[in-house]
Amino acid sequence: MLTTRDEAAWREALPASASVLGSLEYVRLEEHFHGRIGRLFVLEVPGGRIAYPMFLRPVPPVLPHAAAPGWDTSTPEYTGPLYLGEGQPDPAAFRQAFEAWCEDEGIVAEFAHLNPWKARTALLPGQGLAPDRELVYIDLTQGEDALWRGSLSANARRQTRHAWDADIEVRRATSEADVLAFHRLHQATMDRREALARYHLPAAYFLELHRTLGEHAFIMLAEHGGVAVAGGLYLQDDTDVFWHLSALDLDHAQDHPVHAYHFEAMRLCARTGRKRLLCGGGYQPGDGIFRFKAGFSPLRVTFNVYRRVHDTATYGSLLEAWCREHPGQNPAGDYFPSYRAVPLEEVSAGLPRSIISS
Repeated sequence: MLTTRDEAAWREALPASASVLGSLEYVRLEEHFHGRIGRLFVLEVPGGRIAYPMFLRPVPPVLPHAAAPGWDTSTPEYTGPLYLGEGQPDPAAFRQAFEAWCEDEGIVAEFAHLNPWKARTALLPGQGLAPDRELVYIDLTQGEDALWRGSLSANARRQTRHAWDADIEVRRATSEADVLAFHRLHQATMDRREALARYHLPAAYFLELHRTLGEHAFIMLAEHGGVAVAGGLYLQDDTDVFWHLSALDLDHAQDHPVHAYHFEAMRLCARTGRKRLLCGGGYQPGDGIFRFKAGFSPLRVTFNVYRRVHDTATYGSLLEAWCREHPGQNPAGDYFPSYRAVPLEEVSAGLPRSIISS
């Protein structure tokens, strides 16, 4: 068993080809730009290894000026405990080793965003598992003609044709200037949506991602007259592609450039042998964002999360401290850990509390 930040050990235990969102390169980006501490828990078992990427954060002190009493963990998106090997790992062995590590490290609470296909949920105690939302995904193995005729809805095909007729051209970003063009679109999109500060990513984030992730990250740009009017950032490992970010110039929304670039991304990923493209879901069941994504595929998969309190006494004290700090309020029911819930006065008008995740 080991928990590591050593570069060689991390890359050997969990290469980007197996999980781009659990890779050292992606975690380092999150560390640098969001101030979290990356760790990889690795347990060698007969036939392979279990790798569990996570971020550690010191929990807030119970009393003013007191030392933080421990840590809590959260995972990169769509990871959880992953198994690289043959056969079935022993859940009891993993739980025993991981729980011992949590006790030694002073872990108060554990939260995981689970990959719908790769996360080994049998390694986690069932009472902590919970469905979060339905996600739209695309089967890339069906061939390009089937992607057009069978995956896209009739309305999505019509809007994609409209983009082509409006002289929207799509290409993959290749230069730093292309990356900066996407950043400008993304920044304007976040301003328009009045997004929380954490979603306003600096240009350096995109440039570093472009530089360090190589083939595991790419940007598709939709252009009109040589000017970028929409774009999407995708992350990929050997099997799965994640539609990570999207941006749009509203002055060109009527030309449907997002449909144009996303369909081209579907074709590109199919040609390179990927199996699935995960489009994500909406903020609320059946909302406009979900309906938009649903136009690209009829396929759905359940996204699960995992919540566990490892130190009940400290957790209770932290929750009491939160309630003292915010009198008259209760943490949002689905927010975990509850002592990190965003108080009402800090909630963005454009984002409900339930999706401001830990």
